[in-house]
Amino acid sequence: MTDSTSDPVGQLLRDKAGQVAALVAPPDWHSIVTRQRPKGVAYLRRGRGWPGWIAPLAAAAAVTAVVAASLAISAVFGHARPAGTGPAPAAPSHGSPAGGKGLLRLAPPYFAELWRTAPVVWGGEAVVVRSTLTGRVLATVAPPPPYRIFTWVSAAADDRTFVLAAQRYWPIASGNAGLPAQNRDNSAPTVFFRLIFHPRTRAAQLTRLAVPGVIHASNLAGMGVSPDGTRLALDFRQSIEIVTLATGTTRTWTWPGGGWVGNFKPFGQIFSWSSNGRYLAFQQWDGGDPETMHVRVLDTTAPGTSLTTAKVILTLPGSLANGDTLLTPDGTKVVAETSPGGYIPGSSNSSVQITEYSARTGRPLFAEDRFSAPTDWQDVLWTDQGGNALVVADPRGANPVMGVLAGNKFTPIPHGAVGLVLYVAW
Repeated sequence: MTDSTSDPVGQLLRDKAGQVAALVAPPDWHSIVTRQRPKGVAYLRRGRGWPGWIAPLAAAAAVTAVVAASLAISAVFGHARPAGTGPAPAAPSHGSPAGGKGLLRLAPPYFAELWRTAPVVWGGEAVVVRSTLTGRVLATVAPPPPYRIFTWVSAAADDRTFVLAAQRYWPIASGNAGLPAQNRDNSAPTVFFRLIFHPRTRAAQLTRLAVPGVIHASNLAGMGVSPDGTRLALDFRQSIEIVTLATGTTRTWTWPGGGWVGNFKPFGQIFSWSSNGRYLAFQQWDGGDPETMHVRVLDTTAPGTSLTTAKVILTLPGSLANGDTLLTPDGTKVVAETSPGGYIPGSSNSSVQITEYSARTGRPLFAEDRFSAPTDWQDVLWTDQGGNALVVADPRGANPVMGVLAGNKFTPIPHGAVGLVLYVAW
């Protein structure tokens, strides 16, 4: 038997699992409730939009024990209330759970990052596989000709399989009109590759995937590979398509109403899957004034072709929501970056925090890593099975960094500096 002093990381996970058990009531298996738009919430209009130079992305656009599958299913279909703008209950302080790199061991050991050298590239001229523990580059792969850049990256649960989107051009930024014409071709199709990383040999094998149809860069607003690496979800703003990679067969769900499907801006991880690969979580924005964001969960095994059948598990005003919203693989929580007081451009009074919400009730459970900073972003890049350990991008300081957050303690990944746009996957 290991005591808490010799296993501080394990103790951290046991502590937080106990908090979750105390705060989350048993799921209601039969509660399928129509969610209502939040009322009486003070909205602050964000001055956000779609920059025209972002063409390659979109122009118009665990816990200690794994929770049983029944809990994940019931969490998805449980009642969710709109979340208010008040601060969530703070997570209890745990003290340092482990010295040095202890927290880093809670995350998968490897991640893929799109690497760029030219400032006009939105995406990466290569993909690098790096060590979470040391930050070292273990493998580097460039797109095969005629493709010039990778634009999206997603990771399967085995931490060895990654899927990449690639295209032939990069966009023109101001002052770069002299780029060759082939680098400015917005009609060039996007293609997809599977990257298999072999840790023992540090070899990386790139294979073209047979995704059917012609997908233009300006139409693709995000993607996410299933945990087992067999299916790929694609976001086209008004529809979601899931491709079975072994056969090329596709299934499409459409959004018939106003607004759009996907993140406010097409950065980061657009989708998150339940660990069994059945449920797919995504954001749906209503396009109103003020804007409202809904986190919906689609049962990919259920009949139908409309995204309106995807259940709303969390609703946030647009002024509160930021960046990614990830469903934990066990289906019990949604992890999000939020601005409790609203986003004020360039103001040091803009507060940013990581908030975990119950997927069953929509209520905030924990708020971690709270701070004020003149920024509007802090992204959640990965979550473990139950939301106890997270990989986040932390914007404080002159050089924002990626790192592991757990028990309200943050450990940076060595050499993990990031820019405004994040193209990484665990």
